[in-house]
Amino acid sequence: MTFSLNGVSDADIQSLSLSFQAPEFDNTFVAEVPLPGGTAANGQPVNVSHRIDLSQVRLAPFTTVTYWWSLQLADGRTITLPEQQIHYQDDQFAWRELAQDNVQVHWTGDDLALGQLALDVVAQALPRWQAIVPLPANLAFNLYLYPSSADLRAALRLTGRDWVGAHAHPELGVLLVTAVNSRTAAADLGQSIPHEMTHYLLYQSLGPVAYQTLPVWLGEGLATLMESNPNPNYALVLETAVNANQTLPFSDLCGRFPAAEDKAVLAYAQSQSLVRYIQARYGNQTLNALLTAYADGQDCDGGVRQAVNQSLADLEKEWLANQQPQTPLVRFFSQNGLWLLLVAGGFLFTGLIIWQSK
Repeated sequence: MTFSLNGVSDADIQSLSLSFQAPEFDNTFVAEVPLPGGTAANGQPVNVSHRIDLSQVRLAPFTTVTYWWSLQLADGRTITLPEQQIHYQDDQFAWRELAQDNVQVHWTGDDLALGQLALDVVAQALPRWQAIVPLPANLAFNLYLYPSSADLRAALRLTGRDWVGAHAHPELGVLLVTAVNSRTAAADLGQSIPHEMTHYLLYQSLGPVAYQTLPVWLGEGLATLMESNPNPNYALVLETAVNANQTLPFSDLCGRFPAAEDKAVLAYAQSQSLVRYIQARYGNQTLNALLTAYADGQDCDGGVRQAVNQSLADLEKEWLANQQPQTPLVRFFSQNGLWLLLVAGGFLFTGLIIWQSK
C-alpha cells in the first residue's frame, strides 16, 4: 500500500512521518519518511510517497485504515495534517448485496437466493444466542460469502491465517465465510454463519478487553454449540481421544488452541462437548454466569469457580467421567430400563392378583 503526500509548505520542514491505524491493531503504526534532499524549504514543493509492505503490516480484509501525516518544522513546531480514511476492501469480486435490519450480506455469482438463505440462517441462529445472553442493542454486521475456500484463504493469508474455513473480525463487524455451491450452501452456512456470529456477539457483549481474555475453550465451545449443522467429525475425534486417554487438558486451552490442525480439531471437539455438558448439567444461566465472571476480570480457573463453584480441573474430571464409554450391560439398562421396569411391574401386579386369589 502506497501513501503519498503532495503540496507546498509555508515553512522549512525538517522531517516527516506517516502514522496509520486500524481497529485490529493494538498500536498505531508510525514510519519516518525521508524527504528528498533531507529537508524541504519554505515554498518548496513536497512530493513524497511511502510504501507499506502488507506482508509485514497485516491488515484485515474490509478494515478501515485511518492515516495522517506529521511535519516537524525547523523551528521546533509539529504540524499534524487532518486524518484521512480508506476502506481496505477485497474488490476482486463484483459483490451482490442484500440487507435486513442491520445485517448486510454480500455474495458473488448468479444465485439470487443465496443472500436470502444467509439472512435466514442469521435469523434462525439469533434465538439460540438469546437463550444464553440478550442480544446487544447495536447489532449490525457485514457478512461476506466467498465462492470458494481458496478465495477466502487468499483474502486471509495476508493476515497470517491460512487453513481456517471461516473468520470473524468482530471489532470490524465483518464475518467471512464460504458458500461453494447451491447444493451444500444450506448445510455449510448453517455451520459457519452461527459460529462466526457468536464471536461477533461475544465481542459486542463482553467488550474488546474481556473478549480478548475470554478462555478460548469457552469462546470456541459456544461458537461450535451455536452451529445448526456441527462438524460430524467432532464426535468421532472426541470418542477416539477419550478411549485412548489422550484428551487435551482444558488448562492448556485457556489462551490458545494448538497450531497443528489435528490437535486443533480435537480442541474444538472438546470445547463444544464441555460447553454442551455445562448447558445440560447446569443450564444456560450458568453459561451466562461464566461470561459475566470473565467480563468481571476473572482468570480462566477463577471464572469457573465463580460460575460453577468448582475448579476447572474438577469440572474437567466431571465432564471426562461423563464421556467414558458405557459397558454393554450399562448401555442395555440405560436404553431399556423403562421397559424392564414396566415388565417387572407387570409381573409384580400379576403375582399380587394370584396371591390374593388363593
